[in-house]
Amino acid sequence: MFEEFKRQWRTGSMVVRLIIINLVVFLILLATYLLFLPVGGNGPTAELLRDHYVVQWLRSSADPHFLLHRPWTVITYMFTHTGFFHLFWNMFMLYFGGRLFEDLLGGRRLLGHYLLGGIAGLLLWVLITNLMPGLSGGPVGSGIIGASAGVLCVFVGIAAYQPHMLVNLMFIGPVKLMYVAAVFVLLDLVGLGSGDGVAHEAHMGGALYGLFAAIQLRRGNDWSLRLVNALDSVWSRIKPGRRPRMRVEKPFTRSAKSNDDAFNKAKHDQQARIDSILDKISRSGYDSLSKEEKDMLFKEGKR
Repeated sequence: MFEEFKRQWRTGSMVVRLIIINLVVFLILLATYLLFLPVGGNGPTAELLRDHYVVQWLRSSADPHFLLHRPWTVITYMFTHTGFFHLFWNMFMLYFGGRLFEDLLGGRRLLGHYLLGGIAGLLLWVLITNLMPGLSGGPVGSGIIGASAGVLCVFVGIAAYQPHMLVNLMFIGPVKLMYVAAVFVLLDLVGLGSGDGVAHEAHMGGALYGLFAAIQLRRGNDWSLRLVNALDSVWSRIKPGRRPRMRVEKPFTRSAKSNDDAFNKAKHDQQARIDSILDKISRSGYDSLSKEEKDMLFKEGKR
């Protein structure tokens, strides 16, 4: 299993990598629970021991004092699940929406959406829990785990970017992606203040970021990619043995103008081809694309 994870990590898409991280954390927590089972004597006690010794270092909280002393939990909480069905549905939605997102906009933007959506969701949940505790249904010191905010951000983000894209749903048929996203958002709106133990406020925070980020992306302001580029810059400075690449400028020649004209024409033709593929998705759905068209979208999204 470990070797398969390594292979998928090296060759898989960003969606696959995010799923692998969530799955590995879940398996570690499951193994911890099994280790505590003989000590605790029963399931509930083993869960309490696991939560006390392990989960508390991964979950986040609405308590500002907790966040100040464990700032890494702003990120780790969105990769942490202790329940199988909690993990399953989050990863199912991430694969469904993330595959469309990555093919159209690229894996780097997908990572940025997931992270910033999770942070936005946590921020809204913290604000509501502290300012309107009756609405959140939980005490300030309560914890939060799960990928839901980041996942919903990715789903709403691609739905807002391509609202008329058709997706085929089992037993229903072709449906516009914006309607599917609207149903998920509506369910969370209905759940606000219900006290069902679900952090609907965090889900809404992720959805709002996904919506606004998609609107900004259409205007040429790429919030998510900016974050990932900043993380790359930091990583390049701290990674041992990695040196910045030197850029060699080519001297100007008389053929530069003709080269520019050819480049601009090729770029225009490429964009026209991408636009026609996006129109085809809007008319007939993503599954109607040929392998060549999907590959072209995937390559364009990675630029």
